[in-house]
Amino acid sequence: MKNRSPWRVLSTAVATVALIGGALTVATPAAHAVGTLTGPTSANVSQQVTYTLPSPPAGNLVLEDSNGQGYAYQSVGIGDPTVYFTFVTSSNAQALNLFVADQNTGAVLSNAVSLTIGGVVATTTVISAPNMATLGQSITITATVTSAGGSQYNPPGQVRITDANNATITTMGLTNGPGAGQSFAYFRWTPQIAGTYFFIATYVPSNGSLATVSTSIQDSVIATPSGNTISISAPPTLSLGTPVTLVATVYPSNVAGSVGFTVNGAPISASIPISNGTASFTWSPNVAGQITLGASYTTNTGGSGSTSEVVTVSPPRSPDVITLIQPGWGQWANGGSYNMGNGSNFAFQASTLSGAPVTLSENGPCQIAGLTLSVNSGSGNCSMKAVSTGGNGYAGVTYNYNINLVPGTQTASIAAPPSGRFKVGRVLVLESPNASDTNAGQNINWVIKKGGKKYCALLYPSTGAVTLRIKKKGTCTVVGNAPGVSGQWQPFQTARNYTGR
Repeated sequence: MKNRSPWRVLSTAVATVALIGGALTVATPAAHAVGTLTGPTSANVSQQVTYTLPSPPAGNLVLEDSNGQGYAYQSVGIGDPTVYFTFVTSSNAQALNLFVADQNTGAVLSNAVSLTIGGVVATTTVISAPNMATLGQSITITATVTSAGGSQYNPPGQVRITDANNATITTMGLTNGPGAGQSFAYFRWTPQIAGTYFFIATYVPSNGSLATVSTSIQDSVIATPSGNTISISAPPTLSLGTPVTLVATVYPSNVAGSVGFTVNGAPISASIPISNGTASFTWSPNVAGQITLGASYTTNTGGSGSTSEVVTVSPPRSPDVITLIQPGWGQWANGGSYNMGNGSNFAFQASTLSGAPVTLSENGPCQIAGLTLSVNSGSGNCSMKAVSTGGNGYAGVTYNYNINLVPGTQTASIAAPPSGRFKVGRVLVLESPNASDTNAGQNINWVIKKGGKKYCALLYPSTGAVTLRIKKKGTCTVVGNAPGVSGQWQPFQTARNYTGR
């Protein structure tokens, strides 16, 4: 830009006129204007501004300030209707007094316009990310900071990326661009879990920056296994005639609407309502080879989406074989019926040809924990299932068993010694003090069988025990009985033969 002082030329001419007229009067640029200069009176730093002068005189014109600093130059021909002066403001705050002058003579050709260049530049920050992302695949997320009002000032500093909870994801330094008055930064992000993610960018000016802080509105990314708003889940290999559950997952999970499933483009299901983001349908493949499974959804608000997946349908597989063994008894047969006494508790031994684990379940008063069966009733029945999902060339199967519940066998821990010979006068303890009852909670009643009382006698000491004294040589039989519990427990009985010597 040229730096000249048209005011010197103007002052000399005015002084000469003043001396002739006997008085000195200093003229302003407006007094010599041949047109009215118009343009902004305020602007940001580094902002492009344009001033207009209609009906300009022919010649080389300059837009300058009162200090002789030129800002824009134009060559005007005869009859040009309007001339435009465009320039970019300085990068620092200041005030200018602008007017148009003739470059050659310095003559002022317009009025003056005051321009105030501000020292602070407002900014806007925008964060941009793809609407969809595929799990395990990275996407690019970009933050751009732009100076307001057309300013070409590149905001210096950093941009901080946060989530919806204001937790910092990353902080990056800004690079000038991509356009005038812009700065940007980007990062790569890889989703690992399906869901909706939110990103917010905040511009943090560097020390000495003229730009102000600004924060973007949040941008969201929906991450799904397929990178689509709907995904379909099915085994990669299916078997002809073997039922499989197809699951369609729609994102976000609060979508209200319905899903339809297709095979090779033909419907195989009716509209299935979406519940908590999913819809499922059980289907048995009826054709072998490669097929295309599809799922499409329609929301209650008119949204839609679809996805597809190519899978292979294999020929029918042989059903798996479950071997279920009750220790100490033997193998249970599919469809078999078995009597189990109240109080039974044991763990099955289970195996399959496919190598798949066996899962047990029951319906009734029995209890299943893993492979352990517990019976807590002496009446009714339980329906038990053993399930294998198959694999290794075998189809999954379910075996069924019926368990009839019968009264259980009562047991008790008694102190009575085994049958045998004992010296006359010996006292045997049949039941210890405070001994527990049977496992059914029944008391044991001790009696001596007919004919044995002359050889032995029952004693009931104050300790609460039950004892037997050998009176003389000979054999007596002592019996302990406990009543049964109707429909739950069988009666209890134990006997001993003791011979005095």
